[in-house]
Amino acid sequence: MSETQASTSNSAPDSHCSSCGAPYGEGVSGWPRTCPACHSVAYRNPLPVAIALQPVYDTKGTALVVITRTIAPARGSIALPGGYIDDREDWRQAVVRELKEETGIDAAGREVRLVDAMSAPDGHLLLFGLLPERPAEGLPRSAATDETEGWHLLRRAGELAFPLHTLAVRAFFEGRYI
Repeated sequence: MSETQASTSNSAPDSHCSSCGAPYGEGVSGWPRTCPACHSVAYRNPLPVAIALQPVYDTKGTALVVITRTIAPARGSIALPGGYIDDREDWRQAVVRELKEETGIDAAGREVRLVDAMSAPDGHLLLFGLLPERPAEGLPRSAATDETEGWHLLRRAGELAFPLHTLAVRAFFEGRYI
């Protein structure tokens, strides 16, 4: 490994230009920032997250599909199905992909309706997609996935793993997303 490679591999995150690799230099902080070597402007944008609100109904009434997380952060806590939007992925497709990955439930992207967008203090942008209500009896059995213990039904608003999930669930049960 060359001396340049060694210093680059041990450098602080975001300390070098992503276009040409030149160091930003001491005292450069904040965003956007301009590379002193190639003059490329770099931005720190929010990480978009797609969250599924899948309402279901049965003889007990209307509920939302939620998961129990088996990964950090919030391992062991209840959350709405969701995750990062992949590069060049439509947010609606991300909603249905995350729902499928975390619950086994199939849905169509064309049926997803944006009901809320919230910014988290950590820089994430959460897009909440509402799917059409469907009968609980038509859902696949709950099963563990790579990220969950499986899914279950949430019948009333309560505290979830993430504060913005809690706000969205409260808004749903208060009828603000209809």
